[in-house]
Amino acid sequence: MAILTLVFGRDILGTFDVNRNKMIIGRADDCDIVIDNLAVSRHHAIIEKNDGSVLINDLDSNNGTFINGQKIIGSTALNFGDEIGIGKHVLVFDSHAKKRKPLDAPIKEALPDMDSPERGTMLVEPKSMEKIQKKVSASRKAHLRLKNGHNDVLIRLDKADLFFGKASECDVKIGGFFCSRKHAAIKRVENGYQVINFAVLSPTRLNGTRVQSAFLCDGDEIKMGGNTFLFHSDQ
Repeated sequence: MAILTLVFGRDILGTFDVNRNKMIIGRADDCDIVIDNLAVSRHHAIIEKNDGSVLINDLDSNNGTFINGQKIIGSTALNFGDEIGIGKHVLVFDSHAKKRKPLDAPIKEALPDMDSPERGTMLVEPKSMEKIQKKVSASRKAHLRLKNGHNDVLIRLDKADLFFGKASECDVKIGGFFCSRKHAAIKRVENGYQVINFAVLSPTRLNGTRVQSAFLCDGDEIKMGGNTFLFHSDQ
């Protein structure tokens, strides 16, 4: 049984069996998958079964439907692991998964508060929507967040080895009196990522403990000098 898992950011909001020949996704109460968000049209997209395949088509929504960050035009076949972007939400397609606990009520994650049931869809400029989709996709892949007051910075782990330090050749430049020229690295390994320390005066800390090399788990806090990063694994 194919399922769709609804995700907002890194939170799983619920799952839906693809158990009908046609399923409507949108903001309206009569949709099979309801996403109560003003960036989502009342009837936004349709899921259809056809000869063993599962297809999705945009229903002339205001802000479009995306698969893996690319806006779709016309009916498009879904493959295992595809991420369907609708507004700031993502539906992850799994063609052979066990169903999770179903939702008891529609998802409600509203944008600016507008209580009228007849409120219209909030139109987002195409370029802005593309940026939103890129941010949504990036937030679901392994990354670090540099904690910088209210403006956290997302750092993609898109290289096998990512070096941190003051030196110009480092991938991520970090400052501070206690930072070394080459302070640490995040290395992609077979089962995830590990942090490797190079600093001497102010060694890298993982969840408050000094480390030379350690595997990373989702939610780990990494300190390099006066800089604090949060690690998020692939979702």
